[in-house]
Amino acid sequence: ADVSHFIRPGTAIDLEAADRCTSVYLTDRRIDMVPELLSSNLCSLRGGVERFAFSCVWEMTPQAEVVSTKFHKSIIKSRLAMTYEEAQNKIDDASDMSAIAASLRILLN
Repeated sequence: ADVSHFIRPGTAIDLEAADRCTSVYLTDRRIDMVPELLSSNLCSLRGGVERFAFSCVWEMTPQAEVVSTKFHKSIIKSRLAMTYEEAQNKIDDASDMSAIAASLRILLN
């Protein structure tokens, strides 16, 4: 999701986020680049919830050659928030014929 919707350039929070560069995931905790309200809520992708985003849209040929590239602000809505394990279980469950399971399986090809 697009944190730039909530963080303005040059502010203290922007400078701190620039110093941190990224969120760090350790085995027992996470060190967020931005405050938890943003990283775990407002800018976190959640199933069925619209979020501000910044999108890159490529037009490509069937041979995967990029024809055009566009960058723009957007709104996205994830169908479902899953852990890696939940996603893998959907992929592995041959009886799951849901659209989400099918989409995940396509990513493997």
